Amino acid sequence: MAAARKDWRFVVYFQLVLTMFLWGLAWPVGRLLATNLPPISIAVLRYSIVVPVLFAILWLRGTRLTIRRQWIISLVAMGLLSTTLYQAFFLFGVKYAAASDDSLVIGVGPVLIAVMASFVLNEPLTKTKVLGLLSGLAGIGVISLLSPNTNVPNRLLGVTLVFGGATAYALYTVLLRKFVATNRANHAEIAPSSLSILAWISLFGWVFLMPFSLLEAPWTYMWGTTSWLGILYLALLSTVVGYFFYVEGVSKIGASRAAIFGNLVPVFGVVSSILLLGENASPWHAVSFLLILVGVVLVNRLGNE
Repeated sequence: MAAARKDWRFVVYFQLVLTMFLWGLAWPVGRLLATNLPPISIAVLRYSIVVPVLFAILWLRGTRLTIRRQWIISLVAMGLLSTTLYQAFFLFGVKYAAASDDSLVIGVGPVLIAVMASFVLNEPLTKTKVLGLLSGLAGIGVISLLSPNTNVPNRLLGVTLVFGGATAYALYTVLLRKFVATNRANHAEIAPSSLSILAWISLFGWVFLMPFSLLEAPWTYMWGTTSWLGILYLALLSTVVGYFFYVEGVSKIGASRAAIFGNLVPVFGVVSSILLLGENASPWHAVSFLLILVGVVLVNRLGNE
């Protein structure tokens, strides 16, 4: 019995580590694509695969493919934040700055979530959370100013855009918590599953991306085999498979313990960017990572004051 439990946990931990690797690898893949192709159009093509796959999974599971009218505003808002804005910030960010630098910046997400929860969910904004925010911002400042990756179009702009993406995703996460908590408290029997929520917010966010893609005139670019393989990777492995494994992990070991694995994303992002793109590494990457990690630890301390 004990051995079976140990094997079960090993599988869950392996899946979570694999998920963080897939998400970390998305940074150099995104940079490879966005360097010579229109960023918004990349996102539109990515979600033209993601959305049908997610709804197909819902259909195969026998899930009702409709939503309640009172959910629409919330789902649209979350779609704008988590899909439209985040994808734009992500792909323009890796277009202008090194993927290794950008992947470190996104690690500040848990810090921003904790701070925003203080305002949106009326959670206390403690001194420890403020210190965590300052530490995280310091980490971003270090990599913005002292990164060895200077051969990029505009590092400061790229890092700033990725920070904007982290902010948008943090606000989405806080709104998602509120949405889920409200519906489970009031209508537990009809509350949407996490997969249903992801499918609908992906659909709404994808729709809002489309007009901006047309402005980029994507038909004037060369979309080669490598480009399509990159888009398939972002759509199927980074999004669909990564999401599935993460939800499985959350359901089996809890959200708090699963979230700890998120600290591996910047590590895998930096390492894969160095190996795939030949980006430069320096002690400043370690300093930036440690400062951001300290910020994450501080804002997640239980009973902090």
